[in-house]
Amino acid sequence: MVTQKRPPWANPRWAGAFFYFGLWAVIGSYAPFLNVYLSRLGFSGFQIGLIAVTFPLMTIVAGPFFSMLADRRRIQKPVLLLSLGSSAVVLLAFLVVRTFAGILLLALLRAVLLSPLMPIADGLVARMAVRHRIDYGKLRLWGSLSFALTAIGGGAVWDALGFPAMFITAVVLILPVMALTLWLETPTATTDRRAAPPLQHLWRDRGLIALLIAYFLIGIAEGMYGTFSSIQMDTLGGGQVWVGALFGFSALCELPVMQYSSAIFRRLGKPRAILLAYSLVGLSLLGYALARAPWLLLGFAMLKGMGFALYFVGNVSLIDERAPDAWTSTLQSLMNAASRGLAPLLTVPLAGWFGDALGLPAVFASAGGAALLAAGVIGAAVIRNNFSDAPLLSE
Repeated sequence: MVTQKRPPWANPRWAGAFFYFGLWAVIGSYAPFLNVYLSRLGFSGFQIGLIAVTFPLMTIVAGPFFSMLADRRRIQKPVLLLSLGSSAVVLLAFLVVRTFAGILLLALLRAVLLSPLMPIADGLVARMAVRHRIDYGKLRLWGSLSFALTAIGGGAVWDALGFPAMFITAVVLILPVMALTLWLETPTATTDRRAAPPLQHLWRDRGLIALLIAYFLIGIAEGMYGTFSSIQMDTLGGGQVWVGALFGFSALCELPVMQYSSAIFRRLGKPRAILLAYSLVGLSLLGYALARAPWLLLGFAMLKGMGFALYFVGNVSLIDERAPDAWTSTLQSLMNAASRGLAPLLTVPLAGWFGDALGLPAVFASAGGAALLAAGVIGAAVIRNNFSDAPLLSE
């Protein structure tokens, strides 16, 4: 019997890399520019803040539900495919809807559809990396690379062709990602390596609680940054090219950190590496508050990119270490609900009003303070040896 040779993208060492490359190419093609688009439609900072919190709201309400359903029924890939395909239809609708009420409704629908995407994808790729003894950071860096390329390139292209081309391009890029999703591995009853206790037992893990609190605080910082950094660049005189460079060069600085993340974790330990990462993010956002020229924002964005890469890989890896296979996507989703859901939901609309009243530098000063508080929480957990305790994987 002749065994058919698997294509390169089906090899476990490449499946996650290709998937991340495609997925983050989609995100990089439109996400850095969406709030600039809304600003140029004439929406206020408060209105943009309201639109921005639709995603955090659904990350709390819908994300954990769909992720838990996918884990229990082992339908992670069908949920990913549904999320990607339906979100493409919503992006096309942005071409014709221009009113605040209409865009708010579209943003809410898009948030529902995308809410389980990242938790399930990160959980599948992280677990696949462990199963095949692959460094997760070296898979995730391909996403940062594609995000950088599409953000930098998109800044120049959308400046010339306009925003409609941006939405169409994002939809076209979704199609190969759906095909790549089929090659991701999903856990089965025979591959689960750890027993699954009731979910509530995991909250007795003090290290996990510290991660959750710190992730909430960094979510406040990231929510403010993600919503208003492109507007700040536009306000300081940077056009679409500068906005693309802001996110693109930040993502490029993630690459070496992700490439050598394992070496950093071995030297510092993951909790101390996350402490360092949150500190870098805090300092970079305080720099945003002081910057008065586009090139200064670009420099601080690059510093933030290094911090983001280190804490993202560290958090995903630590959650994977401390969670049973049956709850990986669910716990990733709950972390997302805290960081990308509850935190920006509570603070981004307020930050929009704050920025309208006092200026965007005050917003970034608050974001920097939140990131440094996150560093303090991890630092306290390290001092108390909370991460030295064995994960609570069973009774």
